[in-house]
Amino acid sequence: MWSRTARSVQNIIYSVIGQSVALLLSFILRIVFVRTLSNEYLGVDSLFTSLVTVLSLAELGVGSAINFSLYQPLAKKNVNRIKSLMHLYKKAYTIIGLAVLIIGFCMVPFIQNIGNVKSSVPNLKFLFSLFVVNSSISYFYSYKKSLIVADQYRYITVIYTYVSFALMSIVQGIVLIIFKQYILYLVTMIIFTFLQNLFLSKKADKMYPFLKDTNIDPVDKMTTRLIVRNAYAMSLHKIGGVIVNSMDSVIISAFAGIKQVGRYSNYLLITNALNLVFSQIFTAIIASVGNLGAEVNRRHTNEVFNTVFFAGYWLVSFSSCCLFVLFNPFISIWIGKGYVFNTFVVAVIVLNFYIYQIRRPVLTFRDALGIYWYDRYVPIIESGLNLVISIFLARQIGVSGALLGTIISSLLTNVWIEPLMLYRHGLKSKTIQYYCKLAGYSVVAVIHIAVVQLLVLTVTAKIRNTIISFVVMLLATIVFFNVVFVAFFFKSHDFKLVWKLMANIFITVKNKVVKG
Repeated sequence: MWSRTARSVQNIIYSVIGQSVALLLSFILRIVFVRTLSNEYLGVDSLFTSLVTVLSLAELGVGSAINFSLYQPLAKKNVNRIKSLMHLYKKAYTIIGLAVLIIGFCMVPFIQNIGNVKSSVPNLKFLFSLFVVNSSISYFYSYKKSLIVADQYRYITVIYTYVSFALMSIVQGIVLIIFKQYILYLVTMIIFTFLQNLFLSKKADKMYPFLKDTNIDPVDKMTTRLIVRNAYAMSLHKIGGVIVNSMDSVIISAFAGIKQVGRYSNYLLITNALNLVFSQIFTAIIASVGNLGAEVNRRHTNEVFNTVFFAGYWLVSFSSCCLFVLFNPFISIWIGKGYVFNTFVVAVIVLNFYIYQIRRPVLTFRDALGIYWYDRYVPIIESGLNLVISIFLARQIGVSGALLGTIISSLLTNVWIEPLMLYRHGLKSKTIQYYCKLAGYSVVAVIHIAVVQLLVLTVTAKIRNTIISFVVMLLATIVFFNVVFVAFFFKSHDFKLVWKLMANIFITVKNKVVKG
């Protein structure tokens, strides 16, 4: 039986490798996209993706609530209870899939007004309908995927997801090169979404044959009440999260134009790819943390959280540094200088990324420990603040204003309330140490990034070849950041814990490779 750490490490390795391949293919596909279709198509693609994300509100936190309820029966091998929960999951997600389809089609007649779309792209209503279909069909099978993830076999879902994505990207690229048709590009997406979910469903049936059983007991009333309670709380979190994270493109479209959305989408492609990497890493450990919370004392859980938080900070600050230093040079080489934002907008994009990602450890433990209830209204307050501030600032300063609204609303709410609820109701300890760490770490990160930027510019000042300069900047950023980071933190207790964890991970991977 593998340990929690070993299972989490396996899930993380597969996730990072899969996302790295997906990112490379996304870059190549984006080059094909901008060279075969206009910048307006890029803006429409980004806008419709954001709008479809809003449709996911129909899920209303049901998945997270049922996932939390699965941890204990999975740990205790209670097949009857698992069957009952999965039957409930199936019914819920069938209703959700139909709701997404119906609500999406109801939006179609008004689609040009929702994002103030002024575009020469034809058939906008039909194009959005294809996005809606793609979103809805994923719900009819994805409940089985959640069982695999909850059972700490996330790497299996990762393999299916990224193999499907790789094949889809290749076919979409070929379609664009040969036919130059955006509609065929979207139809390809729908076909692969369906096939991925179908094959993953069949894999789940093989792993858990009892899913085909018909003798299923109803979920007991106590569990049902807990699921409804958690689903209600998670629905509020989801509503707030979707509004905050998906409305930026809509607001930019309304106040800065669809072409600015297209330009922003290139930065968003990179930050979203990193978001997915972080999501895969932290989601890979949720099941293990949930299992940990059910079986081990809170003192040990606190120690695990501190280790995860510092490791997360290291990754987030390093990623933020790379983004700030390398964003514009990379985009200039990738698709051209005409798609580059000024330094202030880039700084705002990076700050937005940092603030969102530094919350990951807290959100991971909150989800794993099932404490959604206590801060359930905070995301609604945050989303209201975000809309008001973003719209006001977008009117004044455009793209950066929309993003600053997101940053300000997050600082006023989630950044300090989420850890307060986690420590009070989950970790059962005082929050002041976390706040001090977060503030100190963030100040160090800003200084750190400024120092690295200065060192990198000094090293590359006399290099005239753009590609060589970028490669040197990349290597210098990696080396300078981590040397300075280790020099600053190597005596700290948190660093020693993370270093020990990294050593254990290395041993786990080595043993796995040796055993084949």
